[in-house]
Amino acid sequence: SRVFSTSFSVSGPPCLGYTALLPPPARLACLPPSGAPLPCAAETLLLIPATGADRIWAFSAWDGAIVSNNYIPSDGRMRQVMQIAQLPGGTIVMSDPGTSQSCDSGDGVREYTPCGQFIRTIASVADGLCNPEGICVAFGKVWVVRLYEPTQETEPGQAGLWSFEYDGTGLAEDCTAAVLGKPWAILPYGNELLVSDSADDNLELVTTDCTGLKPFIDSDGVTSINFPQQMTVLADGTFVVASFSQPSGLHFFSPQGDFYYSHGGAVAPRGVFQLGNGEVLYTGGTRVMAYNPDTYVERQIGNQIGASFRWIAPIERCTEDLDCSGAINGADLGVLLGNWGSPGDGDLNDSGSVDGADLGLLLSAWGGCSANPG
Repeated sequence: SRVFSTSFSVSGPPCLGYTALLPPPARLACLPPSGAPLPCAAETLLLIPATGADRIWAFSAWDGAIVSNNYIPSDGRMRQVMQIAQLPGGTIVMSDPGTSQSCDSGDGVREYTPCGQFIRTIASVADGLCNPEGICVAFGKVWVVRLYEPTQETEPGQAGLWSFEYDGTGLAEDCTAAVLGKPWAILPYGNELLVSDSADDNLELVTTDCTGLKPFIDSDGVTSINFPQQMTVLADGTFVVASFSQPSGLHFFSPQGDFYYSHGGAVAPRGVFQLGNGEVLYTGGTRVMAYNPDTYVERQIGNQIGASFRWIAPIERCTEDLDCSGAINGADLGVLLGNWGSPGDGDLNDSGSVDGADLGLLLSAWGGCSANPG
């Protein structure tokens, strides 16, 4: 039988309990919903869109090491993916505002397997959803930020929040609010949703029924946050926001929104997320960086000419599900046996070759992939 845990395991020390390195479930940065059991054998990856080539990179959730620079290759559908979120069933959804802030055919929310095979388009311009930016799984729904840019869209509209059910049904515009201005990222925070707004450079708290909206961090856009992008909460409760425009950097706040300090960094950041080793991974332009908030030292993980790295999203994969079907069955056994004695697919214990130990791991996991509990 499998051993289940509500904590994440990451690429690093075997079966490391990730719970101690993350904030309370209500504040998770669009991680799979709390209460969904995840096995110790599951693999956590961080997916980052690189819009210069319209593909998705994968990184270690433990130390940020590059796992693949082509985890999900360009497929002709992805135009400018901003963010990825994982559904309880294990599949992933991508928000893609297209190549401009107008309302065009490239805009949409699309669903893929956790290995990157396209499944379907859930929402598009035909459904009335333009410029989807941030996306998040929280409070029993999938939430999408709709950005409205009046200088580029030909039809009247408003920024707002949309949502749909986990099965893709029930797409609805939950609220529009002129005071949202120009919203980008979204993060569940307590019992509300936190939205970054580049119109007034504030971070706005929005109730899930959209009846209330109030500033969480009121920025002047000059000495504090300017063009806020992705937000995250560190294990100790510290709140961090990536500020893209000058004074660009990572801005650190108390859980109540009181300013701590800023880290300028080598690049203007877009994405931010805490690694399992305690460092803060952030993206900006062509680079992916890791910043240590204890030593105030940062290091470069990657610099890809022509890339434009966006926001960071964790996903879980069941390592024994070799063909990414959502179940461990004869197809996975065929992959393992086909690589017998060789490295690569099927080497579940990372020994360097596929052998009897790997076969035992696969057979013990036979059945539904428990990393995808939906």
